[in-house]
Amino acid sequence: MPIKGFIYPNGDTISLVGLKSVDTKLMGITLPTLLALAVQRDDKDRLPSTTELISGTCESYLKRTNDYYIDPQDKAFALAGTMHHLKMEEHAQGEDYLCEVQLKMHGITGVPDLYSKNEEILYDYKNAGSYKVAKALGMSYVMTDSPTGEVYKTSRAGKWKKGSPKQVRQFYVDPEKADPEDWTLQLNFYRILINNIDRKVKKIFVQATVRDGGIMASRDRGISRNIYMIPIPIMRDTAVLEYFFDKRDKFNYAMENNKLPEKCNETETWDGKKCESYCDVRSLCPYMKGNKNDTK
Repeated sequence: MPIKGFIYPNGDTISLVGLKSVDTKLMGITLPTLLALAVQRDDKDRLPSTTELISGTCESYLKRTNDYYIDPQDKAFALAGTMHHLKMEEHAQGEDYLCEVQLKMHGITGVPDLYSKNEEILYDYKNAGSYKVAKALGMSYVMTDSPTGEVYKTSRAGKWKKGSPKQVRQFYVDPEKADPEDWTLQLNFYRILINNIDRKVKKIFVQATVRDGGIMASRDRGISRNIYMIPIPIMRDTAVLEYFFDKRDKFNYAMENNKLPEKCNETETWDGKKCESYCDVRSLCPYMKGNKNDTK
């Protein structure tokens, strides 16, 4: 079922039907912004999507079976990502590219961002925080003497002596520590979808825009640029399909039998952080209420 409307900062709600009468002063967001947030992709086949299957089955089930309100503040970065995709799509037209085309196989749909036919490279655009980007890159560091020649002005027991060279972090990318997490599964399934239309994919990249780029927290993680091109490893088809077939079957079983799936796992909930603050249907989740039977 679709998003039903939006939640005001005071907890009141307004439905999409009555959105033109929204109190923008109270909401703190313009009507055009809310209308943009209200746009939802229509899957006429109602097949599960790749992104739905990457998410927890319980989360995807609740979104499909309930009308729900969302807090527009939670969607600020998602909107930025959508606008980013649209601008990129404007400049990726023509015979050389496959862009934002819905593909499907094995009862699963997917919409790759950009496939270069000439390069045989699959690209995906992401707006992500510096923590995620640093982890995906495998950003690491060693402690070295400050390149400015600075020295410590005081001593600290067990750490350094007065007059000794000041130690600073020197960052470098360690491919062996790179962990793109769910991006790897998502994009490898897109690769399989593209293979299914008789196209080869030699390489996969995420073009990540760092949404907190330039601030101290980002720099402290070794992230010094605002855009990174991150290589994504190519997985064995069997491993990718095993994951998605299992998630597809669990999702379809839940939908066909109107049965609540088990609670999303730690990876899917970011060790519980998503349940606490970021899941759109957290207020509907019986596991959050402590009663798994409290649902239809």
